[in-house]
Amino acid sequence: MTKPVAFSEDGARRVIAATKAHEAGSRNMPPVKFREASDDGEPVRLGKTTAAWAKGTLATINVWETGTPPNETQTSGATIANCVNKFAAVASGKWVIVAKGQNGSYYLIAAECS
Repeated sequence: MTKPVAFSEDGARRVIAATKAHEAGSRNMPPVKFREASDDGEPVRLGKTTAAWAKGTLATINVWETGTPPNETQTSGATIANCVNKFAAVASGKWVIVAKGQNGSYYLIAAECS
C-alpha cells in the first residue's frame, strides 16, 4: 500500500510557480544536438584482452574490427595500449568494448563474462 504524498501550502505554491514558469518559457529554443564522442571518429572499439585484466589496471587490447559481424577477425597489427579498467576483473581472450574519454584514454565499458 502506498502512502499519499502531503504538500504543505508553501510547497504547493512552489510547485505551481515552477510549473507556470516552465510553461511560460520560450518555445523558440533550438533543439538539443548531440556530437560525436570523439573528433577522430574512433569513440568506441571492439577488441579482445591479451591477458587477464584486473580492476584498476591498464591493458593492451587487440582490435577485432575486420570481417562481417558476427564473424569479426583480428585487425592485423591493431592494438590499443593503456586501456583503463575501472569495473571488474576480465579474463584473457575475452571480448571487450572500450570507449575513448575526453582525456584521450580508452576506458572499458563492457566485457564478456568470464
